[in-house]
Amino acid sequence: MHSIIKEFYLGNLTPNEAKMRPSSEMAKVTAVLSETDNYLRAKLDGESLAALERLVSGQTDLVAITAEENFVNGFRCGAKFMLDILFGEGENTQPVIQRKQ
Repeated sequence: MHSIIKEFYLGNLTPNEAKMRPSSEMAKVTAVLSETDNYLRAKLDGESLAALERLVSGQTDLVAITAEENFVNGFRCGAKFMLDILFGEGENTQPVIQRKQ
């Protein structure tokens, strides 16, 4: 197993490019969205089609921003867990290993 730090250095970590499994729930939802989008584009024209395009574009942007924020917040949450593991203390008990003060 390679070091994740080495993989990061080499540029091999690309979580935003994860491949979707064809039979996954995500693939099923994506297919429904695609079919619905195609249906609406075939039925709409002019300003209605332009409104649909703005809606889809805005939703796509929002999903990308949300995914990025959740990714960053996941790291922050993990770091907080590590800090609590390393330095946290219970309210009612003393640490098993006492630190010299």
